[in-house]
Amino acid sequence: MSYEQFRHSVVMRLEDIGLPSSVLNRVLSEIDIASQDYKIERQCTDIISVEEGIPQMVKMFIASMAVKNCSRRTLKDYTQCLERFFAVVRKPYNMVTTNDIRLYLFGGSQSGRWCPSTTDHQRTVINAFFNWCVDEEYLNRNPSRVISPIKVPKKKLKPLQQIELEEMRDACKTYRERALVDILFSSGVRISECAALTEDDINWTDHTILVRHGKGDKERITYFNPEAEVSLRNYLNNRKGSDGHVFCKTRAPYTGVTIEALEAEIRHIRERIADKLGVKVTPHTLRRTTATIASERGMPIEDVQAILGHESIETTMRYVSVSNNRVKNNYSKYMQS
Repeated sequence: MSYEQFRHSVVMRLEDIGLPSSVLNRVLSEIDIASQDYKIERQCTDIISVEEGIPQMVKMFIASMAVKNCSRRTLKDYTQCLERFFAVVRKPYNMVTTNDIRLYLFGGSQSGRWCPSTTDHQRTVINAFFNWCVDEEYLNRNPSRVISPIKVPKKKLKPLQQIELEEMRDACKTYRERALVDILFSSGVRISECAALTEDDINWTDHTILVRHGKGDKERITYFNPEAEVSLRNYLNNRKGSDGHVFCKTRAPYTGVTIEALEAEIRHIRERIADKLGVKVTPHTLRRTTATIASERGMPIEDVQAILGHESIETTMRYVSVSNNRVKNNYSKYMQS
């Protein structure tokens, strides 16, 4: 890839996320200066992008996950975790001991770079790899089996208050931004599911959305409200083109946008009204807000679970924030004579 091609691809991506031209020109100027000391090469984009230094057994493990239809994000995450692990341990997979794994996790946690949840995620990935080795009969035992999960402090993530949600909607500058916020909130879809939505998945008559490939590649039905219908119709009627996806790039050939592009759009909306928000808004915040508001308005928790696509109701309960006022009012209603 020539530098001109790289620069053009950067321009298109930045324009897709709505970066102002003044800022865009400044960014390109800095890239031009910084790139003088580097050679630009296109990265491999095969379904399994792995380096030659990664053990062959890890490549086989990642390939097996790809066959199970794991997402690209998951494949990339597992590849990076295991690449880092074997680079530090410097042993063949069949020579790794339980203490090697313990020391690796301890070193990462003591470095200050890993929080408890990151440390436990590393343990989970390593454990998944060695479990696979045992299942495939490459090993007789899993050296990470006896390492207990790392305790992670439970932090209750706050949803948006109704007034903050309205501030988000009012801060939208384009039909596209408004449609994105309204669809994420009203349907409760994940950002990855939103990026994958096609026009065929929208049933305007029933106000339903067919999520074809949810987490675990499971299909489900969710819904959208009248506000989202208006926002979505305005966006679809005013965009330049589409390859069938609901959210598309703004330039030909108008292919579907990436998850990262949609996350960036939410981030830009949030930054416009950061002083009015009590929480750091992400697409996941809107999903939590969906769960909380639905529960506050009396929707049974089982129905909230179905909309969000959770396997267990315990996961849904972690999404729902019960307000103190609601508890107080219900106590007065049911417990006071």
